[in-house]
Amino acid sequence: MKIWLPYIRCGSGTDVYTERLTKATVSAGHEAVVSPFAHCWQYFPWRLRLIEPPPGVEVILANTWNGFAFHRSGIKLVVVEHHCIFDPAYAPYRSLLQTVFHENLVRRFEQASLRTADALVAVSAYTARMVRKALGGPMAEVIHNGIDTDFFCPGQQAKTPVKDRTVRLLFVGNLSRRKGADLLPDIMRKLGPGYELRYTSGLRTNDPYMNVPGMKPLGRLNQQQMLDAYRHADIVLFPTRLEGFGYAAAEAMACGTSVVATDCSSLPELIDDGVTGRLCPMDDVKAFAAAVSELVAQPERLLQMGRKARKAIEKQFTLKRMAHEYIGLFEDLLADVHPNH
Repeated sequence: MKIWLPYIRCGSGTDVYTERLTKATVSAGHEAVVSPFAHCWQYFPWRLRLIEPPPGVEVILANTWNGFAFHRSGIKLVVVEHHCIFDPAYAPYRSLLQTVFHENLVRRFEQASLRTADALVAVSAYTARMVRKALGGPMAEVIHNGIDTDFFCPGQQAKTPVKDRTVRLLFVGNLSRRKGADLLPDIMRKLGPGYELRYTSGLRTNDPYMNVPGMKPLGRLNQQQMLDAYRHADIVLFPTRLEGFGYAAAEAMACGTSVVATDCSSLPELIDDGVTGRLCPMDDVKAFAAAVSELVAQPERLLQMGRKARKAIEKQFTLKRMAHEYIGLFEDLLADVHPNH
């Protein structure tokens, strides 16, 4: 089977998703062709209709934001919803410019993609529900994203208990309101001394409000540096407001590191509260600080939670499982046994 994966670079989880799925489908014995396009194309994706697909392609896999532009006669089109930006819970955190762009352009792009696609996939059950509520149409097929558990794994040296030393916290993601980055300084102030928070940055690197004692920027990390950061951390702090899946949380869990995240969107599908991590109410700085402090006060429980998190990822969220489900969907479409959308 030959699959074409055109995508627009955004420096986000969508890029990671495309790279990993490509690798996994090739490992499964199929041919995958990746075509990245510059970020500016997200504002006028209809012009990508002029792009010719690679010869012999049988299935096209694209994002709902631009999938309609890759619809080609005689080739099956599958579009993927990575996170539904029309979620009412996220509305208060969008800027005016984002709201205008989303409501006047992205909504139309997504509706066009749903009309032209042969199948719609969502990366979590939550995302599937939200996209149906926002855009209508049939319920998406849920295929959770997968983690390369051979790469994202605990280090050879076991984690040491948090005792009589600085507690190492980590935040991974763009410094955006959607990711809850604006809450980090207040959480650190609430925790007080004895904690260090290292944080990465994606496309957005402006961080004047991050000038708080104990907070250290890491900049943009490559995959090996990211792995080292997950392994080095005692807890990954993830006060996000909307996740389609939650790569940062899943990668940390695969490395055996406990996650304290927001009880919202897709994260309860990843994290079993109190077992494989902790979930806190959205925007509740006090609750996040309390959850971190509680785990630090129980070093053995924190280590055990990390081990259980790793097992949960191995059981439900591997890259191999993800590729197997996509390939099954593609085969069904090519055999004309999957209902068209």
